Amino acid sequence: MAMEYKQRESDGSMGEPVKVGTGLSLDEQVLSLGEQLAQEKIKGIQKDLLINSLGQTVTQLKLEMLAMKGGEL
Repeated sequence: MAMEYKQRESDGSMGEPVKVGTGLSLDEQVLSLGEQLAQEKIKGIQKDLLINSLGQTVTQLKLEMLAMKGGEL
């Protein structure tokens, strides 16, 4: 959402409004935030998949170690 301010001129009068802010419309801001949210969700899913994969690997290694020790549980 853009805001405006007026800069004081050298003679003391107020000059023309100057726009400041994002420069994006509300729809563009919502779209941008939606894209960022989707990217963060994808990162979260990838992290969860990595954690699950590592857990499976640890379990597999434990089973292999037990098998090498004679299969005693």
